[in-house]
Amino acid sequence: MLLRLVCVVALGVVALGPGVAFAGCAEDVSRLMSKDTERLLSQYNRVTRRIDREGPTANLRAEECRIARQLEPQLASQVAAMKESKCRRDPSVANMLADIVQGHEEDLAVLRKVTTQPDCR
Repeated sequence: MLLRLVCVVALGVVALGPGVAFAGCAEDVSRLMSKDTERLLSQYNRVTRRIDREGPTANLRAEECRIARQLEPQLASQVAAMKESKCRRDPSVANMLADIVQGHEEDLAVLRKVTTQPDCR
């Protein structure tokens, strides 16, 4: 049992040896992705799907606006933090980080459009 554990640890060290920079950046990216922001984004997406299915009722629009107002500043700060991350220069995670930033910027544009509508107060 102990021998197996030692072998697994040794294999892990060998496998992670060249990718230590990736592991560090992966942890940084994970830390930058706020669970609260992701939870709010999921809630927002559920509400917008219901609006698409059921139509824009007053309650659903109010919920959409409430979540969008909460989510917009959080998502903006998350995008800014990801853009400032040193991991953007790491070629092993740069594409993944760029994709995440691009997706969040698109979400942010939609949120800004929603919160500027006159019925979203």
